[in-house]
Amino acid sequence: MSERDELFGIAEVSARIGLEPDTIRYFERQRVIPSPRRDSAGHRQYTTADVELIRMLVHLRETGMPLADIAQFTGADNKVAGLAGLRVELLTAHRRRVQDRREELDRALDVITRKIMDFSDRITGSVNLLERTDCTIAFDVQGEGPLLFLVGAPAGRAGFAPLAHELSDRYTVVTHDPRGVGASRAVLGMAAPTPEVLAEDLAALVDRLTGGPALFVGTSGGAVTLLELAKQYSEMVGRAVLHEPPLVSLVADSKLADRAAAVFEAAEADPQRAVQEFFDLSGAAHHTGPDQTPPAHMSMPELPAEELEKNRYFLGQMAGPSVFYVPDIEAIRRVAITLCAGSLSHHQLARRATQILAERLGLPLVDMPGNHLGASSEPSEFAKDLKRLLEP
Repeated sequence: MSERDELFGIAEVSARIGLEPDTIRYFERQRVIPSPRRDSAGHRQYTTADVELIRMLVHLRETGMPLADIAQFTGADNKVAGLAGLRVELLTAHRRRVQDRREELDRALDVITRKIMDFSDRITGSVNLLERTDCTIAFDVQGEGPLLFLVGAPAGRAGFAPLAHELSDRYTVVTHDPRGVGASRAVLGMAAPTPEVLAEDLAALVDRLTGGPALFVGTSGGAVTLLELAKQYSEMVGRAVLHEPPLVSLVADSKLADRAAAVFEAAEADPQRAVQEFFDLSGAAHHTGPDQTPPAHMSMPELPAEELEKNRYFLGQMAGPSVFYVPDIEAIRRVAITLCAGSLSHHQLARRATQILAERLGLPLVDMPGNHLGASSEPSEFAKDLKRLLEP
């Protein structure tokens, strides 16, 4: 008997897919899955196709599809013609729900990670400080091996904490809060956080920790900081991996540029609206494959006062100079860099810009796990790929 014709008892199906026999019987009684054939003794006999259908049911159930939709998907209610077309519709709608939920969880995870860092600082008091003429930069060092700086803007120590942990078995990992972010609080008279100023802060931190070139990974605005570091301090850059610098300046789209400028202008007076509009124009929190585009709009929840204040600073002062930064292509050619983008960032602003930058530099664009937020949302897989990219 071929595998296609093989039959299984309910105990064998239970062992294969991890559902208790009573649960399988319950789904049959509720008409969530079709009733299988029976042998002469009345025992259930499941085909390979039945087993795969039940396995799919488990995935749909675990990801929150309603039982009524699952019953339609499996065809157990026997009421639907054109089952294949209905299945596509059900799965498409459910994929969108799962993606939305994943994006909500990513945002919640980011807040949780920052809080862990905040409370850890209070418990240990271990944060290191770099005194600048107009501010103080907070930084952490962990691990052993070659010196590796993780650079973000606005992401700081908290945003990189899981990734830093994953990399600390091979590198001495340095993370810092950019000026005005986290424990590097803004002070009266502090210079604006432009890529030029942020690169100078980073150079000072490199000087503090090493006398020679180092390794760098920059994500989002941090990748823009590294572009300026390569221009001003090329001798410091041993190798750099840049993940999705969101350079509106490289995308020939005047409407997009106008929208971005309007977001940054609105941030001081209405940071909630600015966050929503920046979320919509960037698409950065969505997960989009090659054949998908981010939705034009998805409503954001009301942000707490603390988050609004952070975004007033980020969108009102830091983001504009970064996304409108014009990279010096010839200066960048002097350093060893790798450009990468999220494998689930297709048709989003930052990936589009990074693709253009890669073409201008004549470099490949390397896919990385996740979307624009992959460094924080998928740190383990992201770290594995980084280790390969950072090898000499």
